[in-house]
Order: sequence, then structure tokens, then C-alpha cells
Amino acid sequence: MTTPKRKPVPVTTANAAARITTRPAAAVAPAPATPPALHAHDLLAMASSTITTRGQQRDSGQGQERSMAATVAAFNAIEGTQLTERQGWAFMKTLKMVRAATTARNGLFNPDDALDGAAYAALEGEAATKAYAAQQQREVDAQ
Repeated sequence: MTTPKRKPVPVTTANAAARITTRPAAAVAPAPATPPALHAHDLLAMASSTITTRGQQRDSGQGQERSMAATVAAFNAIEGTQLTERQGWAFMKTLKMVRAATTARNGLFNPDDALDGAAYAALEGEAATKAYAAQQQREVDAQ
């Protein structure tokens, strides 16, 4: 007995964020026969929504994804390194790039790699901006 094939549901900003952010971390959705087209602006909107949702689920305080500073501090204490928050987000972005490349070599596509990669890039940019502003303030204070 064969099971009927389900038609892929088009991904929109309204339904994709809910589909991606509510599934259990361990669950891996089967790749649809024909992946829906994802546009850059949709991925960015979904990434923004994901940052907020994950922050509400995991972080206290601001309600947005802001776990990297604590993660980097713990890693530095354990490993004796000097990673910055920006470098932590760059590391995660690189992890997603490697996963996406491996998935593509296997003939598959996982939209989560693109979504998280976009979110990590934005968080890396935010961390870089914060670090630059702090550096500029130190220079002003030193004068």
C-alpha cells in the first residue's frame, strides 16, 4: 500500500516562520519533491521573526535572541580563548554555510540553513556595530 504524496505548501512569510520556529529541534522535515521558491525579502522577514521567537523561548530580558555574549564568555573561560560576540555569530554563520553545502552536495535543500544564516549575519552585524560604538566611546573617554 502506498501513501498518497502530499503537495508542497507554498512558503510565505505568514506560514513559514510558524512552520520553522514551532517544530521540535530534533525533528527533520522531509524535503519536498519541489522546494518552494524563497525570495530574499521573505527569508529576511522570516529570520527577523525567528530571532524574536527564539529570544522569547530562550532568553530573559530583551525577548530577542541575545545568547551569544554569554556563550562566548563561557567558551572563552573553558578554552582560554578570546573570541568576541561578533566572532561567535560568524562561527555560527560558518556552521550553517558548511551544513548548507553538505546538504546541497547530497542533492537536498534545507531552508533552515538559509534562514538561520541570514539571522546570524544580522546578529553578527549588530554585534560588530556594538563593538565599534564601544571602541569609539573608549577613545573619546581617553581624550
